[in-house]
Amino acid sequence: MNDLILDIDSAHIMNPLDADRFDALSIDYIALLGKEMFAEDPATHRKNPERARRLAYLIHMKMPRVNAAQFFPTSNSGTPDSIDASFKSINELALGMLYEQQKIGQLDAGKIDTQVWHRMAA
Repeated sequence: MNDLILDIDSAHIMNPLDADRFDALSIDYIALLGKEMFAEDPATHRKNPERARRLAYLIHMKMPRVNAAQFFPTSNSGTPDSIDASFKSINELALGMLYEQQKIGQLDAGKIDTQVWHRMAA
């Protein structure tokens, strides 16, 4: 999520009964939850990785092939309308390599932008 790779093993996030409870949520609603979360705090994935992990799990429930999500501001208004969301599926091997870089402290927003979103970091 954004510039952090999260482990979303469902066994560690919520029990199956909770997963059933969220089954009725649409991907648009889940994206709105993410937009609200990042409008509240753009660094929420770093400050509260468990909250980000739960959001990533919800995204994965609706779009199982998606393994990358980015929430970024389009303006400085601090409202959910000012946050845009992008979702992507990247190669599992590439994801594993990025995770290894993260574990040794060598992963940054620039590498994520280049290798996942194919653009230069701002």
